[in-house]
Amino acid sequence: MKTINLLTITKLTVISIFTTILFTSCDGGGSDASFSNGEQKDDISIDCVTTPNSSNIDTYIDLYSGDTIVKIDENASISIYHDINGTKKVCKETGSSYILRAN
Repeated sequence: MKTINLLTITKLTVISIFTTILFTSCDGGGSDASFSNGEQKDDISIDCVTTPNSSNIDTYIDLYSGDTIVKIDENASISIYHDINGTKKVCKETGSSYILRAN
C-alpha cells in the first residue's frame, strides 16, 4: 500500500489554494468592465492632426498624473503633446485605446 507523506499533502494544498485564488480573482475585463475602486475609462477618440497648433492641441484629451493608457488594438498608436502651460495632451494616431483614470 502506497502512503503520501505530509510534505506532499502540504504542497498539493498550497497549489490548490493558489490556483483557486488565481482563477477567482479575474473578472473577465472587457469593454463593459466596471471598476470597483472608482476608476473611469475615457476613450481616446480625438484624431491627431499632421501639424498641430495651439488651437488643435486644446481639443486633445488632458493627461494627469496616475493615468494609464491602455491599447485595445494591437496597432493602436497615440501621440502626447504639451500645451503652453505644460499640460500633457493625448490624441489618436491609429487604432483604439483608452485612458484609465482614478476618480
